Amino acid sequence: MADHHGQVVYTPGQLCTAGRGYPMYPLPRCRALAKRQCAGGAVDEQVRQDCCRQLAAIDDSFCRCPALSHMLVGMYKELGAPADGKPMDEVFPGCRRGDMKRAAASLPAFCNVDIPIGIGGVCYWLSYPMSPMTGH
Repeated sequence: MADHHGQVVYTPGQLCTAGRGYPMYPLPRCRALAKRQCAGGAVDEQVRQDCCRQLAAIDDSFCRCPALSHMLVGMYKELGAPADGKPMDEVFPGCRRGDMKRAAASLPAFCNVDIPIGIGGVCYWLSYPMSPMTGH
């Protein structure tokens, strides 16, 4: 946050935290979609539509990738996977951590939902190691 002549200016995405820029439990239908994609299962059309609606409903497009990152951290906890695992570690049978991250990172492109930063609609930084404290 910068102060320019008495006016507070926020940088894009600065307000993207759980409960502020996106829900505390973000994207429940996208969790199901990412799990199915990761395990190579067929994607149910209703789940896809629901996920895409939830992702598009995040008003600030800068917050969509942080919401997906927060979603992943929550999924790892729910699945009992360590927060700091390696890409080849299994998150659940048939799904490796690296594949889960790629599935989540590609959801904006899969849903044709705008993200202002990323390559081809992919939240590319989700493939970097995340801090277990912040999820980023």
